[in-house]
Amino acid sequence: LNAPPLLPSHPAQLLGRGLWNRVAMPYAQFAATTQFFLYGTRHFNKKGYDKHVKDYKDPDALSKADLKGKAFMVTGANSGVGKEIARWLASKGASVHMVCRSKERGEAARQELAQASPDADLHLWLADCGLERDVRKCWEDFSAKCGRLDGIVCNAGALLSEKTLTEEGVEVTLASHLLFGSYLLGSLAMPALRASQGRLIMVSSGGM
Repeated sequence: LNAPPLLPSHPAQLLGRGLWNRVAMPYAQFAATTQFFLYGTRHFNKKGYDKHVKDYKDPDALSKADLKGKAFMVTGANSGVGKEIARWLASKGASVHMVCRSKERGEAARQELAQASPDADLHLWLADCGLERDVRKCWEDFSAKCGRLDGIVCNAGALLSEKTLTEEGVEVTLASHLLFGSYLLGSLAMPALRASQGRLIMVSSGGM
């Protein structure tokens, strides 16, 4: 049988690689970015929260949470989303284990959170979540000294404009966001999380 030729499976095959790279790809990127921005301005701000909160089954669940006696690990906890998650956990009475790459920035964040919640139990662990050896060492030290864990928030990561390899030879974004900072750390922690019926939370974004 003479099978018909396969149709092009990618727009670049229809337009030609050169035309796709010069014209279509930038337009597609602009359209996707604009769509994401417009969606974000409608949903991911205070107006968006006020609009959607009425559909929550328990809108006050976060404010009523009591996490005393529970322990959580947050990677990338010295800034941004990671620091705010650590701040909230500390305010609810949890023991918070902040995994940071920089001792100076990590300690500054720990002190800031301690001032906001004077009774908080805050611990700083140094590790680059893009390096396998750091993640393994961090978990070994934590499990030897602490043991109990009710949740991990895998938040650390890096999104660079150019391809960059870690000193272990792995692309930085893949290593920190996925391979070691989430998959490896989550795998190492899984027995402890199962024992406490805890949760493994992975933070991502529109950029991923």
